[in-house]
Amino acid sequence: MKKLIALLIALICLFGSAVSESPATPTDLIEDYIEIEDDDWGKISIEFERRVYISIDKEPQFAGDTMILTATLVDFQPEDRYRIYWQYSIDQVTWFDIEGEHK
Repeated sequence: MKKLIALLIALICLFGSAVSESPATPTDLIEDYIEIEDDDWGKISIEFERRVYISIDKEPQFAGDTMILTATLVDFQPEDRYRIYWQYSIDQVTWFDIEGEHK
């Protein structure tokens, strides 16, 4: 009986390995989900996180002194359209545009 069980286990192992599939490769996985034409070179879209940094070039010493600020734009593209408005606030709640100081 033990020999019969051992023979059945051996046959199952042989049969199991004969029908098992080979592991999938990355190319197999891509081909299952994406169709690529021969003349399709693709397109890569890169999204940038645009940021604006403000630096103080001249701090005022007294009330009423002129303050010089510089805006540095990071990751903006040549085709981007933007407008910068310089504003001031007395109470940090209500903001007012500084006349003639927008680009």
